[in-house]
Amino acid sequence: MKTNLSTCVAFLFLFVLSVSFSCNRENNISPDPHEGPLVQTNGAEYSKLMAGREAFDGTPFEITKVTREGNALKINVTGGGGIEHYKIVWDGSLMLSYPMQARLVVAYDTPDGAQDAAMHDYTLEVDLQKLFGKEINPSEVVVHIANGSKKQDKVDDPNGSTSNPK
Repeated sequence: MKTNLSTCVAFLFLFVLSVSFSCNRENNISPDPHEGPLVQTNGAEYSKLMAGREAFDGTPFEITKVTREGNALKINVTGGGGIEHYKIVWDGSLMLSYPMQARLVVAYDTPDGAQDAAMHDYTLEVDLQKLFGKEINPSEVVVHIANGSKKQDKVDDPNGSTSNPK
């Protein structure tokens, strides 16, 4: 009886340890900024971008439309120049509700503090399968997309609908 209990406790400890390390990964999907926006998993960066929305002093942008085509999440933005200055950050967690939910923030890194007065339209694309991993079916995940330049959030539901939560 005692060995069964200690075996169960050891197994539980190893399971919790492996889950904690797997959830803390940081990955960059598009390492070349000239290929489009940098997509990364970074909980600390996500928190910093969300907290910075109140006092954002860079070039603001609008999220005009969010669509999903298969595993590709397409985010249309209107804002400052240079698609290479946009980045999309996932906080690294999947909320285990039904359906599962994920949180992303779109940010614009103003180069050297310069502000671009001209407005440009870009489509930022995220491969959700690459982002979430092969174990997760992206068509079953509701994605919350936040604007890093102001309080403007969108929710993309797997059924194709997009909403603006309050």
